[in-house]
Amino acid sequence: MIIYKLYMFLFGLKLAVCSCTPDAKEGFNSVNSEMEIKKTGKMPVCINESSGLIKAWQNGYYWTHNDSGGSPELYMIDKKGFIYDTLIIKNANNIDWEDLAKDISGNIYAGDFGNNSGKRNDLSIYKYHNNKTEVINFEYESIKNDGIKNNKIDCEAFLWFNNKLYLFTKIWDKKNKVTLLYELSDQAGKQTAKLVDSMPMTTAVTAADIRPDQKEFVLLSYGKAYFFEIDGTQINFSKPKGCLKTRRRQTEAIAYEDNSHLVFTNEQREIFEISPKATK
Repeated sequence: MIIYKLYMFLFGLKLAVCSCTPDAKEGFNSVNSEMEIKKTGKMPVCINESSGLIKAWQNGYYWTHNDSGGSPELYMIDKKGFIYDTLIIKNANNIDWEDLAKDISGNIYAGDFGNNSGKRNDLSIYKYHNNKTEVINFEYESIKNDGIKNNKIDCEAFLWFNNKLYLFTKIWDKKNKVTLLYELSDQAGKQTAKLVDSMPMTTAVTAADIRPDQKEFVLLSYGKAYFFEIDGTQINFSKPKGCLKTRRRQTEAIAYEDNSHLVFTNEQREIFEISPKATK
């Protein structure tokens, strides 16, 4: 317990001093003066590690889930943290669920691809719709020239766009802080994730989502949110837009409410809303 408290103190200290300044060299403008963050609620103890978040089909409601070892089910919550429904994903296991995504046809995707230990060879994504569950089993395309094996890659964030799933890796190498972007088809079956882009980032990516108008996507990290413009028919890092300091502990899930508002959660069960600052 003492070691955990010390870890959380050091973790909080690191977040307290983080800023968007180091990310300016990658093209990110600070949007701290344009947006504000407010706490809206707290989830009950049964959601003790909120790790994924998508907007439900009703405005003001969201689906979330617990991290590794939790039940294979989603919880419908509002911004205050009240639970309104539970959705059991049949024929699924929660080995290490890390994020949620959804497409325009009503399919929900649950990413069971957490790989902190670097030893997993059973990475999968569950595709759920109308009480039917399909599975995408995958491995990563080999990374050339650096000797990293497929199963050494960790991922905690993904999104759906244009019939494809895009996975963003989590940084563990302190000497090589690069986030890799992989692409999969959204169809069930065995696949190889194709490496399509990479970008230096100062913090580990823990969640992702795409704006409803599909013109922007966001990556959440410990302490920051990064915004990218979408230009064309593929997700990539070519058009970074803005960086927002969040600094709200272990933030691991984010979702757009609409084209100008977002909601994110942390593993301490807290819920926050990002919205534009009112003009005077």
